Amino acid sequence: MPVPLIRPVTEADLDTVLDLVNRTRASDGIAEVLSIEELVDDLTGDQGDMASDSLLVEVDDEVVGYAHTMYLPSEVRLERCYVIGLVHPEHRGVGLGRQLLGWAIDRAAEQLRSSGSDLPKYIRVDEYDFVESAHRLFARMGFEPVRYFDQLLRPLTDLPPLERTEIEGITITPWTEERSEEVRVVKNEAFADHWGSTPTSRARWETRMNASTTRPDLSWIALNDDGAVIGYCINDRYEADDATTGRKEAWIGGVGTLRDYRRRGTASALMIRSLHAFADDGLDHAILGVDSDNPTGAPSLYRGLGFEPHTRTITHEIRIE
Repeated sequence: MPVPLIRPVTEADLDTVLDLVNRTRASDGIAEVLSIEELVDDLTGDQGDMASDSLLVEVDDEVVGYAHTMYLPSEVRLERCYVIGLVHPEHRGVGLGRQLLGWAIDRAAEQLRSSGSDLPKYIRVDEYDFVESAHRLFARMGFEPVRYFDQLLRPLTDLPPLERTEIEGITITPWTEERSEEVRVVKNEAFADHWGSTPTSRARWETRMNASTTRPDLSWIALNDDGAVIGYCINDRYEADDATTGRKEAWIGGVGTLRDYRRRGTASALMIRSLHAFADDGLDHAILGVDSDNPTGAPSLYRGLGFEPHTRTITHEIRIE
C-alpha cells in the first residue's frame, strides 16, 4: 500500500473534503448531503482552527479520509469535545481510521485540558447505528456507547389544528432577532436537566443562529403575560438533502420550555405553529432528533404530534482524566 500523506485541512481542500464526505455518506446509506457552507461552519465555527483541529489522509494524491475536533467550552457540569470524521469505504480496514481517530483523541484531550477546570471531561463521537464499521472502530479505540438519539419523521399532512396553539397566559409569536439573547438564556435554563447539555455561550449561539441552515423565518417563541420569553422552537432547512431523501424536509432544530411552563401545551403549540409554517413554505415533511431517555417525556409528545421513528444515532464517549 502506498504511504499515506497525513496533514491538516486547508481552505484549498474544502471542495475535495466536501466531495469525500458526500460520497462516503452515500456509500454508507446515509441520506444526508453536506453543503460547502455547512462544512465551513463545522471546520471554522466560533472555536474551530483548521490548522490545529483538523487532519486529512491522502493516498496516491486522493483524499480518502479526514477528521476534526469540535470543542465546546463550559464552566458548569462538564467539558466536552466532539470528534467528526470518516474514511471512504474503499480505504477502510488498513488502519487509516485508527490513525485519524487516534490523532483526534489526542487533540481533543489537549483542548479539554486547556480549560484548566476540574469539571469532568469527555470526548464524544456520534454515528448512525447501521454504520457498523464505525462502531467497531470506536470500541477498539476505547469508546463506550452511552446514549441513543432517535430521529422522528412526519409528513406535513393532517396537521394538528392551530386552535391547539391558543393557551391561556401564553402567546406564540414569530421569531425576532431582538429576542435572540433572551432565547439563549431560556435555552440554557430549559436544558439544564438534559443529559450532556452545557450552557451555550453567546459566541456559539451567534454561530448557530447565523448558520447557513438556520431558518429564523420558520421559527417561533412563546411569551408569558408579562411579555417574557418562556419557550422557543428554532428550525432548520437542509435543502441539499432533498435529492437524496426524495423529501422537502424542515428540521425542528431545538425546542425548549422553562420548567414552570411545562405540561401546559407550550412545546406542542410551538411545534404546531412550526409544522404549519413548514407546510405554508412548500415543504412536505418535518423531522427532529430526540434523546431516547429525554427527562421531559419529549418522545411521547412528539409521537402525539404525528412523528414516527425514522433512524437512530449512537453517542460514544471516553472520559479524560
